[in-house]
Amino acid sequence: MTLQQLLTGFWQFNIPAAIIILALITFHFITNGNRFTKKSINYLSGLFLLFLLTFSPLEFFGHYYLFSAHMIQHIVLLLVIPPLLLTGTDKEYLKRILSGPEVQRWTKYLFYPVTAWIIGVGSMWIWHAPLLFMAMMQSHTVHFIEMLSLLIAGVIFSWPVFTPLKFRKLDPLQSALFLFTACIGCTVLGIFITFSPSGFFSEYMIGNNPVILNFLHSQMGLTPDADQEAAGLIMWVPACLIYLTIIMIMMAKWYSSPVDENNIKSDHLNI
Repeated sequence: MTLQQLLTGFWQFNIPAAIIILALITFHFITNGNRFTKKSINYLSGLFLLFLLTFSPLEFFGHYYLFSAHMIQHIVLLLVIPPLLLTGTDKEYLKRILSGPEVQRWTKYLFYPVTAWIIGVGSMWIWHAPLLFMAMMQSHTVHFIEMLSLLIAGVIFSWPVFTPLKFRKLDPLQSALFLFTACIGCTVLGIFITFSPSGFFSEYMIGNNPVILNFLHSQMGLTPDADQEAAGLIMWVPACLIYLTIIMIMMAKWYSSPVDENNIKSDHLNI
């Protein structure tokens, strides 16, 4: 086996993921008046990443062989795709669907920053509990539930920072604190995974093809121990780099742009 074969030979058609992607595409174009806008670039970029996560070899190896590949899926689902979907959604449509008193009552609590933080960071911790992790690896249904729940949790987590509705949005300093504390939560989880006993997580990977295992272990050096350490480091370093990058971008925009109080009041009055 070669690296080219690994990257090209394990694409698979994922029916549940295809249904979700098509549903999200339909939702986007209906809410945008069946037209392509500048915001559509963000939204469709998020869907393209979702396609790669669920159809490409990353899905195959993340489910059967590599804990590190599975960790990449988690981070992209929770931290990258949701902000793209939110920033690519029409603001006026969000105002309309959130205008009902019953909807406002539920979203008031669901998207409250503390609640959103607990759901976002907590979902990452919960799905790495050994019993749930083992169940997910042994069942395609549980695996699908895990992926979908992380995407939903990511949208809820990202809402206070990336929602286009300004009066529901944290200011840059609050957003920085929100993201920085979440970064700490991911760092602790990454350290826990990295320094867990040998095979603590990688032992649940169920792939047993000797050709693939030989290529991963001998040629790529991804033994079970190295794979587990790589997964922990991915959660520890790249995830926090995403948080810190967003914080720096937000703070740069805050210092360079005056606050438009009229827009904030307008958003508040129009919902």
